[in-house]
Amino acid sequence: MCAHYPKVLLSIIASVLISCGGGGGSAYNNAGDINNDPVVNEQPAPQGMLIRAETDSEIINSVRQGLITLTEGNMAERALFQPSIEVTASDAVTSSENYTTTYTLEKNVDEHDYVKYNGDHMFIAPSKSMDCCFIMDDVIVEEDPTASSALNVLPTQTDKRRIRILRTEPATASIEQVSSIELDTLHTVEGLYVSGSQLSAISSSGWWGSYGSEFLRVSRWREQTTVLDIYDISDIGNPTSQFNIEVEGGFVSSRRKGNIIYFITRHTPSIRGFEYSPTAEQQTENEQLLNNLTVTDILPKVTVDGEPSEAIKSQDCFLFDRDNEQAPVKIGYPTLTIVFAIDLVSNSLSKARCYLESTDGIYVSENTIYLTQVNTSSAKSKTILHGYDLSSDLNYLGSGVVEGALYLNGNRDFRINEYEGYLRVVTTDRDFDSDDRFDHQLSILKLNEQELRMDLISTLPNENRPQEIGKPNEDLYGVRFFGNTLYLVTFERIDPLYVLDLSVPSDPMIAGELTVTGFSDFLHPVSEKLLLGLGQDESGLVKLELFDVGRMNLPSSLGAMVLGSDENARWSYSEARYNRHAFTYQQINDDLDRFLVPVSMGLYSDASGYQNKDRLYMFELRNKSIPSLASIFEVGRITTPSGWDNRNRSFIHDNAVYYINGTSVWSSIWGNANSQSGPF
Repeated sequence: MCAHYPKVLLSIIASVLISCGGGGGSAYNNAGDINNDPVVNEQPAPQGMLIRAETDSEIINSVRQGLITLTEGNMAERALFQPSIEVTASDAVTSSENYTTTYTLEKNVDEHDYVKYNGDHMFIAPSKSMDCCFIMDDVIVEEDPTASSALNVLPTQTDKRRIRILRTEPATASIEQVSSIELDTLHTVEGLYVSGSQLSAISSSGWWGSYGSEFLRVSRWREQTTVLDIYDISDIGNPTSQFNIEVEGGFVSSRRKGNIIYFITRHTPSIRGFEYSPTAEQQTENEQLLNNLTVTDILPKVTVDGEPSEAIKSQDCFLFDRDNEQAPVKIGYPTLTIVFAIDLVSNSLSKARCYLESTDGIYVSENTIYLTQVNTSSAKSKTILHGYDLSSDLNYLGSGVVEGALYLNGNRDFRINEYEGYLRVVTTDRDFDSDDRFDHQLSILKLNEQELRMDLISTLPNENRPQEIGKPNEDLYGVRFFGNTLYLVTFERIDPLYVLDLSVPSDPMIAGELTVTGFSDFLHPVSEKLLLGLGQDESGLVKLELFDVGRMNLPSSLGAMVLGSDENARWSYSEARYNRHAFTYQQINDDLDRFLVPVSMGLYSDASGYQNKDRLYMFELRNKSIPSLASIFEVGRITTPSGWDNRNRSFIHDNAVYYINGTSVWSSIWGNANSQSGPF
């Protein structure tokens, strides 16, 4: 059925089927004669919550209604989108090679990051904030598509910006720059991928400073561009360009699996003269502009190697079927989410899929890419999920809905996991009950490929198992799936660690609970019997804690370590608590693992007063084959001056440790604090 919306300026009269060609038979044969063959009544094609647009008018009307909704009630004053990124476990993702790579959520699914290492060379993208910065106050301003904004202007700079390429020598923990790739001044690098003899860089024209509410505005997504560049690095001293694609739209996130890079953008059409907070007179002018909209005005423009490309057609776009009972009552805003699949073998665009709504996060399993969208149009928030197969075709697989919303910002994809055909989602519903402001729920869904939907199999809590996840007023912090087990950390004043048994998808249960002080934001499954938590203690300092989870119904703490407490630290912070790429973990053997944690801290002594330091702590997890004896030991640290660019990454290669702070590199031999070298 065709989608229809209230107050649409033009009526929509179209029939939309899930496949491009539609269904049904023809009254004529190939020669043009009347076909007298008996009519065969075929089963209708499956139709999910999303349906494929068959005509330009469907796209035009969807965006037109979004713009009308946006202007009604001066909706420009609202924060419309949640910042996302990432940017995203069934198993502990670590490195058992002689060197580590980027820490990722899912095996075999790579994630973009500003530093990449392939065992021979390190690739470091420049800081987003470039060589100077400004602070954008968190204030509300009028939407004005013609007004200039500091958000659309990059800071000035004094030198060309480059991707650094450095050669490593693990035997001596040395490193030297061998070449670089010059970048343009209109984009900042969001992240890199390295695969074989190719280096890929994803860049965006959006630069937000401290952004605040300005990041959330629909109009700020207008006139942005996202670029993917692929370079040939077979001659490492002379990298050359192989492929370039530039698309209209702000960057959302990306993943790489095998030879395909998937990247997602969010595009808001720019309509010159359109007023987002119109007066009565301006409303008439707005209506005239909307009446004149064409699909060319709406679909994002794409260039490939500098040439215009018709990469996105109307038939590549999906929109809500308004007759589907799970579809939201109220449509969203005039924003298109585009998923691109880039083939690294042929250096070409394989497919683009368009979704006529915004997305506020993604999760990518080994098989599927899921777009998530929080719907707040009803009394209780809901999360809508749309699945596309992780292939060069990006086929639509189906959609589902769960109660509650996804939070945790960049770590929100820790709340979603696909395992053995089931999709597990942990959501939170927030209300104004002062006695209990948070309700957390686990939902388990299974894809019904025939009906293009995700069927809800079970939830927790439920009538048979009513125990709530978390004590009253406890928010949800750490979340980690590991096979048929789910670990959850809630917190208000103490830290309950919950262990959930998911082995029977139709009947999940809380198997065990442990209460300790402080809490963990980031959880790393060491094995089926050991869990590592990174968070903060009751005084706000960075804390590591090791848990024995071998007995699901009786988890226990094997000890905690507060970093900086031996030096009278007054405050501390670790990027790894909120960004998995800042955490490094390496499996050595059955009994020993190594891992690295960056920490920024403020130290105080009577002799020196206050000092701010950035550090990379080196740890060993010993005796892990005997959980009751397992423990964490600090074996060294790299200390650097505290700088304004506090991006932290690290790699282990044999006994060499490389610590990247900003764009500079320090190095050390494992366990030998006196061997520190740098900056390079």
